[in-house]
Amino acid sequence: MKRSVLFAAILCLFWSGFFFLPAACAYGSGTQLERYPQVLPADQFPVLAEAKLEEALREQGETRRHELKFMRGPQMMHCPAGEITCEATLPKQIRYGSTIPVYISVFLDGKFYRRATCYYRVLVYDNVLVANRDLLLEHEITASDVRMEEREIETRADEYLTDLAKVEGLVPARVIREGTPILERMLQNPFVMDAGAAITLLSNYNGIQVKAEGVAMQRGRIGKIIRVRNAKSRKVLRGKVLDAVTVEILR
Repeated sequence: MKRSVLFAAILCLFWSGFFFLPAACAYGSGTQLERYPQVLPADQFPVLAEAKLEEALREQGETRRHELKFMRGPQMMHCPAGEITCEATLPKQIRYGSTIPVYISVFLDGKFYRRATCYYRVLVYDNVLVANRDLLLEHEITASDVRMEEREIETRADEYLTDLAKVEGLVPARVIREGTPILERMLQNPFVMDAGAAITLLSNYNGIQVKAEGVAMQRGRIGKIIRVRNAKSRKVLRGKVLDAVTVEILR
């Protein structure tokens, strides 16, 4: 039996987030073909999915260079007669570097018909600081220890460091291998206080600041909590290191 196949799909993106695809021409004869005379081509779903991903990236303020890497998608979809509309939706969070599903809901005359899913990886690139050499524990970082380089990033948070001023003088919290992008959580302040050092203890009572002599019982970094001892009462307390000689007692 001779038959011909003719279909056309026109993509329109509306502010509502819906995509409209006018009905394709009916084709052929027979029970199945008469019941499902329309076709959504397989290559149409990635078009809808990528438009939604780009829209979502714009809305969250992403301006860095990025790629949408298509992983897999559905086959063509046969539909009954009627007006076809499609809506693309995403998970709540776009995780960079991970496989993300993009759901394409297909409606027929305004009623849900079927759902198709496309899978993508969103690759985002930025110029970030990377280690110029192996950075060892307690090594105070200088300008010669890092360089700027474009790298794929794996998080939306501002964890990747791009400002040299924010790393100079800090030390690694763990060994950072050469070529590794430097994240904020990899660094910490150097030790400024040794165990046994004579220090000043600060306490606040009802808005009144009280000072006392004390002794550090641990090495301390600015901003960290250590154990200290009041030199007079011998009482052991906990406090936050403010500088090389001052600890603020926690209440």
